[in-house]
Amino acid sequence: MRPSLRTLPLRVLAILTLPLGAQGTPKVPVDLSSEMDDILNTDQIGAASKHVQDVASAPADVVVLRSSELKALGYRTLGDALGGVLGFRSNQDHAYQGLASAGVYALGDQNTRVLVLLDGHALNSPAEVGSSKVGEDFGLPLELVDHIEVVRGPASSLYGNNAFQALVNVVSLTAAASGQRPFQAAATAGTGGLSELWAQQTLTLGGVTGSLMLSGFQRTGTAQLYPQLQAEPLGASADREERQSAYLYVKGPQWSFAGSLLSRTQRLASAPYQSLPGDPDNHYRNRRMSGEFKWEPVTENVHWMVRMFGDKNEFDDQFIAAADQSRSADSDPDRSLGAELQGRASLGEHFTLTFGTEQQFHRYNGVYLADGVEINTDVAYSVGNSYMEGNWQPSAAWNVVAGVQRADWRPTQIRNSNNGTAQNQDKVSISRLTPRLSVIFKPGSADVVKFIYGQGFRFPTIFEEYYTDGATQFANTALKPEVLTSEQVSWSRKWSPQFSSHGAVMFYRAEHAISALSSDDAQQFQNAPDPLKGTAAEAELAWHRGGTEVTGGAGWYDWTYQGRELANTSRWLAVFRAIQRAGDWTLAGEARYVAGRQNTDPVTGAVLTTVPANWTLRASLRREWGWGWGQVSLEDLTNSRRRDLVAVEYAPVTWMEGDGRAVNATLGVRF
Repeated sequence: MRPSLRTLPLRVLAILTLPLGAQGTPKVPVDLSSEMDDILNTDQIGAASKHVQDVASAPADVVVLRSSELKALGYRTLGDALGGVLGFRSNQDHAYQGLASAGVYALGDQNTRVLVLLDGHALNSPAEVGSSKVGEDFGLPLELVDHIEVVRGPASSLYGNNAFQALVNVVSLTAAASGQRPFQAAATAGTGGLSELWAQQTLTLGGVTGSLMLSGFQRTGTAQLYPQLQAEPLGASADREERQSAYLYVKGPQWSFAGSLLSRTQRLASAPYQSLPGDPDNHYRNRRMSGEFKWEPVTENVHWMVRMFGDKNEFDDQFIAAADQSRSADSDPDRSLGAELQGRASLGEHFTLTFGTEQQFHRYNGVYLADGVEINTDVAYSVGNSYMEGNWQPSAAWNVVAGVQRADWRPTQIRNSNNGTAQNQDKVSISRLTPRLSVIFKPGSADVVKFIYGQGFRFPTIFEEYYTDGATQFANTALKPEVLTSEQVSWSRKWSPQFSSHGAVMFYRAEHAISALSSDDAQQFQNAPDPLKGTAAEAELAWHRGGTEVTGGAGWYDWTYQGRELANTSRWLAVFRAIQRAGDWTLAGEARYVAGRQNTDPVTGAVLTTVPANWTLRASLRREWGWGWGQVSLEDLTNSRRRDLVAVEYAPVTWMEGDGRAVNATLGVRF
């Protein structure tokens, strides 16, 4: 009898947990047991409080994805890896990989509500509405990542804007000072014409370690069928994507420098904004250039950190209109310089104080061209962020962390013009005071209980607040920042050296949520008059013994607005993972469940579109040699082709289907 789709994930996981072969006890790599012990006990993270501490003491609900997990499961993108964290899921619209947190994702959001860091440097782009990139546009191969730190819940009390629903810090191997071979390189080929080449060279000289990574990626695409646009499938070339990236990291005894370059282009078979389906000129392009110098001197009782950084983010697009084949184009560059000063002082035996201030200065120059019309948006602005956090530990069992942060968004110049005709906008400064309080209780060596109160905020983006064409899009300088208040209780317990559990309950209240309201072909962003309310409960289990590791968890999420279910909310999410290591071989599998979602009318609450629940399976087989590695990964093993809701700019398309089963093969060398 053929197994049902409901039971298939459990059958696959049961098979994957069996020992490989019939050779008795598997051969376990020397460092595996100690790494697993670290995960359960003393994993070190730096994102929760802007200094390194163990997970149990971090004043947040934290998840750490280790290098061994990332490699075993063969994730290709950051979004894929984060989708394996309970409460997160990706949302694919064949342009960007969206990221849901706590079960909810606002359609059309470009991840502006999750702050993504690479070695502590923010990647959210002001040039494209504060977005963070977690797909191929992230740029760093996950093979070169030491670990990923995920803070579930708001972190604005230290990081300010965009650390609204969650914070993600990706730590590279070089930044973590992990053991690396001087040279690594890999080639990947997969379905859909996927190909990637990357290489990393590492040098150590006189206590200074430097690493340079170069990468090139392309995907010729897969045929896409959108019945709402045309009856015949669009050719694979209409879905083409390519990316080039470079990352340099140099680390000295008390200092480091990081620099990155990235260019990514995605053709748009999905024909947003009523463009001509399948036209090769329809595209999005993102470019990023950044540099950061960090110095960390230590004086008596104070650990200092000085950070100076600069970024250039540029987004551009081009569309061919379906109605008359006219051409339109956008260019949105943002250039910025900034600096941060932080100190961490020990004031007595039981109290530590972290304090700091950060200032950024931005210049944005947006240009829109269509049908002989040129619209310019020129904004100069600064962003300030000052914070203070105290950590009081009166005993080994108790730890209290309290902090507050003040953020300021100050425009110094706002200049709009339509074909040279100026349209004045009010310069409105925005300030926000954000508190944080955590109480951590460790009644014994096996338990950690955390009570966490925090807030997150997101300033209106330039596009939301200041962009206008005087005809269809109108500015709204009266927009207030979004504010998310979160209350969490979590309990982690280590039942035995092999078995542990984690549970959490969260309550959310989001005020002044920003969304676009349309009427009579005119659009303006406005704050929601009533709060969004959310409740979540999560439970996770982890078991490991020798070379076998099994984890699983499920979460329930309830989000409402004006008493109605919030659009695109997954009521249930679940993740199950099994990894079996035997000598030089690693076999891994993962099953993800996403409940059905619906899109609703923002005014009436009427259901407009629904997509069904879905199980997605992946499997990966990896072999290590002294000179390198080989890996074969299968995504969407059962060809379930999960459907995701998409934003209004894709109308009449309301949902899109995944590419289905895919196979990727990688061969890497290191010496």
